Amino acid sequence: MNKIIQKMPATGKGEGRRLKPLTLLFGIVLINTLLFLFLLPKLGQHGFDWIVMENNSDFESADYFLVMLFSLGKEKVYEFGVDACYSPLSYVFFYLISKATAADQLLAGVDLFSLPYEELIRMTPKLLSSPYHLLGFLMYTLGGIGLFLYAVSRLNLPKTRERLLCFTVLTSVPLLFGAVERGNLTMYVAALTLIAFLLKDAESKWAREAALLLIAIAAGLKFYPAFMGLLYLREKRFKEAGRLIVYGILAVFLPFAFCGGMEGLGTMLSNLSILAMGNAYVCRLQFLQGVLGTMGIYGGLNKLLNTCFILVLLIFILITGNTTRRMVFLAAALAMYPPNAYRYTLLFFLIPLFSWIREEAEVCSAMNFLKAVLYACIFSIPTIWGIATGFTLTFGYYTMTYVEFFIYLAAWCLLGVSVLEELSAVVTWVRTRRKGEMCSED
Repeated sequence: MNKIIQKMPATGKGEGRRLKPLTLLFGIVLINTLLFLFLLPKLGQHGFDWIVMENNSDFESADYFLVMLFSLGKEKVYEFGVDACYSPLSYVFFYLISKATAADQLLAGVDLFSLPYEELIRMTPKLLSSPYHLLGFLMYTLGGIGLFLYAVSRLNLPKTRERLLCFTVLTSVPLLFGAVERGNLTMYVAALTLIAFLLKDAESKWAREAALLLIAIAAGLKFYPAFMGLLYLREKRFKEAGRLIVYGILAVFLPFAFCGGMEGLGTMLSNLSILAMGNAYVCRLQFLQGVLGTMGIYGGLNKLLNTCFILVLLIFILITGNTTRRMVFLAAALAMYPPNAYRYTLLFFLIPLFSWIREEAEVCSAMNFLKAVLYACIFSIPTIWGIATGFTLTFGYYTMTYVEFFIYLAAWCLLGVSVLEELSAVVTWVRTRRKGEMCSED
């Protein structure tokens, strides 16, 4: 019934001219971005220091080159240590890039495994001297950006709104000053997951099958998009869920043939376990373990609450009747549950943003205007916040910049609003059911 009401045309004098939530979102994005570009010449390098992930240029494109360096270990890739924690398909992908740019030849004959880890990390800039490395990185980046542009086109928005949404996505902190600046593979993973979401309910059976393959590939690159399978279970599409499991197993495990086989699998799981459990995560808001660590909650209680967090999200995904809220809970599971998450994982919040645009953004309600502001805070350059804080760079911990604090505060608020909405819906449903039972007894 709510959906029917939401889709009813606006009535009344001047109703169609009212400020819409989506217009508010685009307005905030444009003001922030244009203001940042205006101030950037005056701010100079400090402006970029303020907005990049760790306030320095030492690690620019680091994730791209570090993963490429690890990929040169081939079947011993997971012996590099805890930072070698990507799935094998990721390393196969980057090894192919190293071959295409001849980066593998630069370190030919060097025993990478004999080097101390710190020296190994310092060798990544040497890959910058590989032939056509900038062109290769540009092609890699444009490939990810092209996927996001395709996802925007799937919404079939009016041209002006489509262009504004493209502008919003491409200039956002999670993409431009997160995934692109680091060269992080999450750019591809989030884009594939987003496209899969837009294709999963298409009329064409080939599009629906493509969605399954894209989810499997995304899970093969980084494991947690496997949570998307819950959507198929929630909708009782068991045959598709079964095929998704098959595709996922092939995408995740088949590449281990190139990355150490069963021994490589065991080492990777060990690396993931150490990475997840071996850090205090002080002053971190990017994921729940970090929030708990910042609050001084460690050890068994930290792990218990973190487990409860993902379980509650999964339950909400299964029980909610609202598509956009379901996508918020899914995005939170993808972006805020994995340890050592950084701002680029907020790209998964494009899934609920696109769902909100498709389902609810035309409804002029207080809640929708609030959501428009929160989405704008996540995906726009927070220039006004920068002016208010004097463009201060960072808190005491290097991963917690003032920009990071602002965009993650908005993401956590969006999750909190969605949880409150869902609890309210559950209470309303319980009361309605009780009232119906009382009437039937009378």
